[in-house]
Amino acid sequence: MLPVQGEWFDETLATASPDVLREMVARMAQMMMDAEVEQRCGAGYGEVSEARVNSRNGYRRREWDTRAGTVELAIPKLRTGTYYPDWLLERQRRAERALASVVATSYLLGVSTRRVERLAEQLGVTRLSKSQVSVMARELDQMVSEFRDRPLDAGPYTFVWIDALTQKVREGGRTVNVHALVATGVNADGHREILGIDVVSSEDGAGWLAFLRG
Repeated sequence: MLPVQGEWFDETLATASPDVLREMVARMAQMMMDAEVEQRCGAGYGEVSEARVNSRNGYRRREWDTRAGTVELAIPKLRTGTYYPDWLLERQRRAERALASVVATSYLLGVSTRRVERLAEQLGVTRLSKSQVSVMARELDQMVSEFRDRPLDAGPYTFVWIDALTQKVREGGRTVNVHALVATGVNADGHREILGIDVVSSEDGAGWLAFLRG
């Protein structure tokens, strides 16, 4: 199931739960850089291998301004030559949108290695191994699970809004409508926070009841 138009959720995350989106984007960007450097070195960090052609030599810190706030990245340094991700140098806004979109889509529809592969393609990162893609997919799945299952302990929530947004998705080669049910609250600090979100095929009483009970 692939979203046809889906920027609405990463925009919602950026405004209602900026800390969550900022952390997820930062971790995905870090994993993408680590995977790219691993390819250049011919071996993973700390790995002993005859295929190794270079080694890491620490990190340089770089701040990256995103819609969800400033992200601090640790850009790997090499012992021989230099490394700087082209996607961060030339296409910062595009890279941010691609990362945020993958995070949001994975939250809504689940994590898949294909989504991680498409993200790498969008950023111009090539030749990732299947194991690297799998590791990143598992890490993303863990981040999404942590967000979904986190305790709602920032209350009391003075106000709570529930709403539904119809989205078009591609499923089985055809375009169909699904409904994203969203609950947003104002926490004890006065900030908006996404309390829950789910995607259902029909916006009926049974769907809403299951969402609110979940």
